[in-house]
Amino acid sequence: MTVAYQTRPTSELSHLAWCLLVAVRLAQQEGKAQSPLQQHVFIMKWLTTAQKRRLLPKNVAPDIAWLLTQGKRYGFAANLLKKVDYIYRSSAGELATQSILFRFTYFIETLKTMGWLDFLVTPKDWESNWKCSETASAVYTPKAQLHPSFDDAGTLIKPLPIRFTGDISGVFALMEQCHLSFHQEAGHAGFSAFVLQGGAVLHERHCPPSSGMSESM
Repeated sequence: MTVAYQTRPTSELSHLAWCLLVAVRLAQQEGKAQSPLQQHVFIMKWLTTAQKRRLLPKNVAPDIAWLLTQGKRYGFAANLLKKVDYIYRSSAGELATQSILFRFTYFIETLKTMGWLDFLVTPKDWESNWKCSETASAVYTPKAQLHPSFDDAGTLIKPLPIRFTGDISGVFALMEQCHLSFHQEAGHAGFSAFVLQGGAVLHERHCPPSSGMSESM
């Protein structure tokens, strides 16, 4: 029998679990991590990478180490996916019940753990269509529009534009996982352009996804 995990209800811990759950779901949509053994191998690799690259806050390092120890000691019988799901549900609850601002922040932070660059762009750079490169996997948010787009309760009170460079093929599934509604606009100056909207989850595409996210929010 594996040792029971004692959860600590912190936002950092829930984010660790959330990022890992999203990574597994995206891998499954790509035809990977289908069997329990494949899921175990995928999770162990993900945790090892997160540990080596220090992708997550220091205070969740013991949690990553605990999960890795469980996986090494018990193999796929450790049921790491169920453990991570339990950690998430007990530390954060259902994401769909959170505010749009909370879900949007999770969306950006999850992209960062997946290797994306995140830029808060000044009005001048936004108007001049600045980008770090044409091909880098990056998300750009207009700094001057971010906070005015939400009220104190985290409700979206006016549409928020964001832009991407790089391969956005995996972004649509993440939008769904975060229960966010985006309208995709026509291609603009080499960007994939979207507008975050309120309401039900919806992803309108007016152009095909381009092939192929650093300031923190």
